[in-house]
Amino acid sequence: MIKVNFNKTGFASLLLCMLSPFAAQADGFKFPSEEKIEHQVDSVFRKLSTREKIAQIMIIDMTSRDSKEMRKIQKRLVKKEKVGGLIPLGDVYRPAVERMNQLNKWAKIPMLMTIDAEWGVGMRWKEVPSHQFFIQLGALTSDSLVYEIGRSIADECRAFKFQVNYSPVVDINNNPDKFIVNFRTFGEDKDKVARYASAMMRGMRDGGLAGSAKHFPGHGETNVDSHLALPLLPFSAERLDSLELYPFRKLIADGVDMVMVGHLNVPALDPSGAPSSISKPIVTGLLREKMGYDGIIITDALNMYGVARDSGLEKKDIPLAAYKAGVDILLMPEDVENAISQIENALEAGEITMEGLDMRVKKMLRLKARYGIFDKSYDPIVRDLDIFTDTTAPDARMKAKLSLIKKVSEETMTVVFNDNSQGLGLPVSCEGKKVAYVGFMNPQLGQQFGEVANRYGQVDTVLLGDDAALEELKAAKEKVSGYDLVIFGFNKSLQSIKRNFGLEEAHLKFITDWAADQPMVAVFLGSPYVLKRMPGHENFKAFVVGYDANCYNNEAAAKVVFGVIPAKGVLPVTTASFKVGEGVAL
Repeated sequence: MIKVNFNKTGFASLLLCMLSPFAAQADGFKFPSEEKIEHQVDSVFRKLSTREKIAQIMIIDMTSRDSKEMRKIQKRLVKKEKVGGLIPLGDVYRPAVERMNQLNKWAKIPMLMTIDAEWGVGMRWKEVPSHQFFIQLGALTSDSLVYEIGRSIADECRAFKFQVNYSPVVDINNNPDKFIVNFRTFGEDKDKVARYASAMMRGMRDGGLAGSAKHFPGHGETNVDSHLALPLLPFSAERLDSLELYPFRKLIADGVDMVMVGHLNVPALDPSGAPSSISKPIVTGLLREKMGYDGIIITDALNMYGVARDSGLEKKDIPLAAYKAGVDILLMPEDVENAISQIENALEAGEITMEGLDMRVKKMLRLKARYGIFDKSYDPIVRDLDIFTDTTAPDARMKAKLSLIKKVSEETMTVVFNDNSQGLGLPVSCEGKKVAYVGFMNPQLGQQFGEVANRYGQVDTVLLGDDAALEELKAAKEKVSGYDLVIFGFNKSLQSIKRNFGLEEAHLKFITDWAADQPMVAVFLGSPYVLKRMPGHENFKAFVVGYDANCYNNEAAAKVVFGVIPAKGVLPVTTASFKVGEGVAL
């Protein structure tokens, strides 16, 4: 075995791939009766002051790294103002959970615990292993595993005391050059997006976790991040109705608990240019009245620049504007106390009605009651701080989760094209041939692939480091110059299209030119969109897309390459000359 620039650190993540599957699906969550829900709602509602009612429709954010002053504010908002809910942001797991516990201890009215966990709690806490990105789930040919993932995410969220997950994303990935949400979507096929989002939502709900379809009316075809600025969707109402709104109608019909309104400028729906989150024509006129949605409407985070900077309003006026537009819950107002006072003043001035406020508050309280927050047995404190984090001695629930992750990887590996006419494509056979594997960047994954490959034949391995220069690629080519076939592993890439997936054009050109000189199979652990940015990809004998650089996808890709498991995945998007839904079955 030939090795170049191999670093032996970082094997802990690979241990996750060796765990055995275990555990059956838990029974579905048992929702309380409507009679019980209404009784609990009434018992809480009649004790609330006007200011406390307003606070109930506010959800505040926290991290473990907040300043002392911010912690004082959070304590005041929870203990005195009695805000309705909490969302932790990106953070270090253990101190974040400890902070959540402290805030929940102060809450006199149990808070709605919410999280942005599209592919699981690991989206926020890296110590928790994650499920696959939605773009990879879009490579599945059935939604059954998507449902199971929804159940799995519900299981871990409930273990961390969350009742709401701001997921699924139902935006449609229809333009790779103008789509900021990217790998967070199921792809470009609107029917698949709707179907898979519904399966995810139903899985979460059956596991006792409320979902939230986002980002209404559809983030669509834009390359502007609403965290940073206000995106423009310059499309006709007809196009929006037939495409962007299509999945939302499906989830509304299937009973989604919540719809999140994004910060988007959609002139066809509101000629004023107001961000959709504060637009009455969009929130009330379209979502509530025309589409008939009677569930909870929540804003996207109100501190995002798409509304906080580019709405034309002063920051202090934005929460009230969203309220007047028709939303039920205000997510992350910058100044919560001022937002409460603004709505309180609007009530006194007759700008809004007490009836409207009461309706919103009761929606929030019903959601809490529906997911068990007001039950006497409910404990808001996370007692087991090692749950879903201990991979060295995983319990049954963790084993079940890891088994599901592995299964999804094996079902989604996508062979985009394959030429085996001369026995130099897929599946690779080492009989009578000299076969080499070149792992480009991430030597840990490179070693794993080489070890899997050598179960099925003699495969010599060259491993290049994370910072491999062009000269190292040239040296690797020289080392394997006499081989009949080279398997080239792209083991580290970014999901960002704008940053060319973190790959240098000079490297890509060298590799594709190399593939023209020597038979080569490519394994790309990243976005299928790379083919659009890789002139000369047709020089490879075969091209396998593995969607993300992790040990599960890496092992699954190796097994597909050597014909151990079938290739079942299909493209979730169109890329280069390859159409959505295509994939070579092996």
